Amino acid sequence: MSETETRANLRRIMPDAFPVFFEGRRPYEGQAAAMQNIVKGNSVLFASPTASGKTEAAVTPLFQRHLSFRRQSISTVYVAPTKALVNDLHQRLVAVLGTRFPSAVARYTGDRHELGSTASGFCLLTTPEALDSLQLRRPGVLADVRAIVVDEIHLLHGQPRGQQLRHVMDRVRMASNTPTSSRDNFQIVGMTATLDDTETVGRLWLGESAKLLAYGSPRKIDGQLVNLPSRSIRDPYQNRAAAFARWIDAANLEKVVVFANSRNAAHSMAAHLHDELDGKRWPVYLHFGALAQSHRERVEEDMRRNRYGICVATSTLELGIDIGDVDVIVLVDLPATVSAFLQRIGRGNRRSAVSRVIAFRGSEDEERLFQALLDCGSRGELDDTFEYDRPSVRFQQIASLCWRATRQERGLTSSDLAKEAGTTEHEPVVKDMIETGCLADSRGALIPSDRLMDEADAGRIHSVIAGQSTNPVIDSKTGDPAMRDSADASWGDVVFVGGTRRRLIQGADGTSFLGDTVSQSRPLARILAAGPAIPVSRSVVWGLARQLGHDPTIWQLMGHELKTWGGAHFNRLIGAYLAQSTPRASFTPSTIGVTGPVSLDDISVEAVRDWASQAEQDNSLPLEIAGRFTNSSRFLNQLSDGLAAEEKRNSVPWSAFQRWLSRVRRIEWVG
Repeated sequence: MSETETRANLRRIMPDAFPVFFEGRRPYEGQAAAMQNIVKGNSVLFASPTASGKTEAAVTPLFQRHLSFRRQSISTVYVAPTKALVNDLHQRLVAVLGTRFPSAVARYTGDRHELGSTASGFCLLTTPEALDSLQLRRPGVLADVRAIVVDEIHLLHGQPRGQQLRHVMDRVRMASNTPTSSRDNFQIVGMTATLDDTETVGRLWLGESAKLLAYGSPRKIDGQLVNLPSRSIRDPYQNRAAAFARWIDAANLEKVVVFANSRNAAHSMAAHLHDELDGKRWPVYLHFGALAQSHRERVEEDMRRNRYGICVATSTLELGIDIGDVDVIVLVDLPATVSAFLQRIGRGNRRSAVSRVIAFRGSEDEERLFQALLDCGSRGELDDTFEYDRPSVRFQQIASLCWRATRQERGLTSSDLAKEAGTTEHEPVVKDMIETGCLADSRGALIPSDRLMDEADAGRIHSVIAGQSTNPVIDSKTGDPAMRDSADASWGDVVFVGGTRRRLIQGADGTSFLGDTVSQSRPLARILAAGPAIPVSRSVVWGLARQLGHDPTIWQLMGHELKTWGGAHFNRLIGAYLAQSTPRASFTPSTIGVTGPVSLDDISVEAVRDWASQAEQDNSLPLEIAGRFTNSSRFLNQLSDGLAAEEKRNSVPWSAFQRWLSRVRRIEWVG
């Protein structure tokens, strides 16, 4: 199919889509190849910059196949990492399909169960956790699915949620009805803007026969630093808010998104920015995951509808969500990875060939980090990725399938489990669960423990995310939930929400409430962190090295410091090598290198490579060190000690470490 034919089909099948999706955007570069492969029934992983029309390049040919094969019910599942992105996609697809095909697009998330009859449906928009739940509880809804689209795959690859989704995709495929046509292949389409090593990712997610496509070039980045005045303020975000308020007043912009690295940083910046801009044209909004769904969606809608607005957000708005034509992106904190940097700046100027981004200069280190991110972004130098098998995610899958069978009063044997899961590789975890009492073998039937049955009955078994939400905060005026995850020690302090500051109070039963509006003199409440801080990636560290005039492929030994430019993860492994070769010495890894009594006699790149190969083969890396690489999933602590140790050892990024070492040329002594 030529590009001209693809455009013609797009106009014929989705006539409203063409102007909405493509007019005013950058050239239709490379999308025809992706659409041609998909319409032929191939599985495709395609990478292109943000705002380049990946969604349209996937959905349009899948809809063409839906019509061509005369499918009568939902045939495509579109999986997005967040509910906010699902909501955004729903609005976009309904706008172009809803008039001619009113029931073509459905939405199913933890917040919205809008899936009724599947008749005449085409596409279901969902999240990994909601798809897991739906396949268990209403598998018939997915019986005719012939395609799964995974959006923003880079946010799932290398994470427990990614492994969970791959298992669920296997379940959907195994349970899918046999199509009437032999040409009606089961397809998987993956999409990413910021993912390296696409060959490995494509094989893992889509299979050996997947087509790998990359098109488009990154937009140019217009970066600018705003100087911070040197004054002593307890809350650094008050200083940044004041500097930004002066800057935006002079810049005369309309719509801005401000990104912070943590909930508390976003909360503080939004509150202080509101104070600075009170009475001016820009309303200040706050958007992060701890806020109630209704509040987040109201913020998204206001930013889309209103001419002026400033939205302070965490990574919740980092994805491909369209909240209007944003003039500029502001980084109140600099992200630790190239991926996060590109995702954030991709939210602005989406109809322009230039991404405009503003950051703050409070020190030379901040300026260097900003320049390093700009350098990596312009080079297309992305972060290292690593995926590994997690028995704890298999635990969740086994418990889920056994729960369903038990509630259906049918005995699920190990062989039955393998058929429903689409794999025999769960067996070691099944044995472990029986030994620990999480499963009982009742004459061949696998029965979950009472505790797991209760978890599943309550719907809490569909997520592998560690650290479940706590401490709901109720709006005393409406009785509805306003947010969650406030720190207990913050009672009496204030929360900035809905454009006002309100006191956080404790009810007689210990419940937290939002009380009356208060002045800005009281301290802001603390919000529990969503997870540990993300370390600066190796790619960003290489960018920093270049800013300092160093070649990051050459290690430097300066006194007792070995500068490797390897980032925290890889330098932890270098430290382990040195500790093994010099047992009585102490070595401290950092983002830049390793400090300790290092000499050129103790280390060479070749020796480290050999050690890494041997350590991976014989599992000789101390478990304490291996465990520091683990991105913990919810059920890790329910495995036996032996299987939990196996997961921790699996998490060591040996392959990525070796790829990095292959790029290192030599070690130099610097006197």
